[in-house]
Amino acid sequence: MTDAESTHRRWLDVAARLATSGLGSTGTGPTVGAIVVDPSRQLVLGRAVTPPRGAEQAELLALADTKGLTEGRTLYLTLEPAAHYTAFPPATDPIIAAGIARVVVGALDPDRVHAGEGLRALADAGIETVHVTHEPSRLLNEGYATRVTKGRPFVSLKIALSRDGMAGYGRPGEPLPFGAEAQRFVARERAAADAVMSGAARAEIEDNDLRVRLSGLEGRAGLRVILAGTRDLDQRIELFAAVSGIPILVVTTPDRPLALWRGVEVVAIEGRRGHPELRHVLALLGERGINRLFVESGARLAESFIAGELVDRLHVIDAAREIGRSGIPAALLGRFDDRIAAARFSEVDRRVLGEDNVRTFERL
Repeated sequence: MTDAESTHRRWLDVAARLATSGLGSTGTGPTVGAIVVDPSRQLVLGRAVTPPRGAEQAELLALADTKGLTEGRTLYLTLEPAAHYTAFPPATDPIIAAGIARVVVGALDPDRVHAGEGLRALADAGIETVHVTHEPSRLLNEGYATRVTKGRPFVSLKIALSRDGMAGYGRPGEPLPFGAEAQRFVARERAAADAVMSGAARAEIEDNDLRVRLSGLEGRAGLRVILAGTRDLDQRIELFAAVSGIPILVVTTPDRPLALWRGVEVVAIEGRRGHPELRHVLALLGERGINRLFVESGARLAESFIAGELVDRLHVIDAAREIGRSGIPAALLGRFDDRIAAARFSEVDRRVLGEDNVRTFERL
């Protein structure tokens, strides 16, 4: 690796870390980190991240943050600037007008039709352009890229396993089978998602309202999606009874119309055996601009997602506690680890969370 490439990667790392805090809040577009650097002094002159709801473009905010000190500087971006009209005019024009000398990007536009257009427009204007294959930049917008290329959100699914292989309790009112550190991990995943999904039965058993409860992030208002099953929904649980202002979407099937509290949106989607078809549900969320979906599942919902090859990342929380025979087995047949191995998932990360552990898998 050359000194120049090492420098580029270092600044892209900074831009990606800056932008990570915006995940789950930037709306339907990408989440971008932008930094303007004086290359001779390696000094940051301006920086920005895509603001809430994607109200403005990060690259333009970073240019403005320099207070006019853009001539001859280097602009680092986690994503290639658009040379075509999106929700905004092309970002390349203001970059050219600002006198930026070099633009370094960590990822190209995931839209295959437009990939590379932004860099070509800048190069045509005499600006040096550099594309560094930068994994943190790619990960930052894996959700946006999945929606653009597949028409559905990037799906991260969480399932908690007790020490004896159960996915939870079968009785309402039981505590979650994992500790405080693991619960904070789940809360961070919720905060980074545009929508959080649960099956109705799981939400009722855990009385889980799917809200973010982390200091400083309580205002994160991702869509809460509930998949209705064959049972009636209990509208007394916290999810429906508490007034929060965070939207709720309940997905049912045409043969099971639901009348819920005012303000709760109900959508009927074709399905089988009283359950909505997951591919159609994900397509609907993609149409609504949901880039990142975090699924908090029990055994049956996890199996439906895994069998449908709809899981992009799988988090398995291994709790230190045992549940016993009152629990629900994590796998419908055999061991859960055998099930995900058969589905070609490979472990990519493992960490200790207090008394528990979390293993992260991705499909091979």
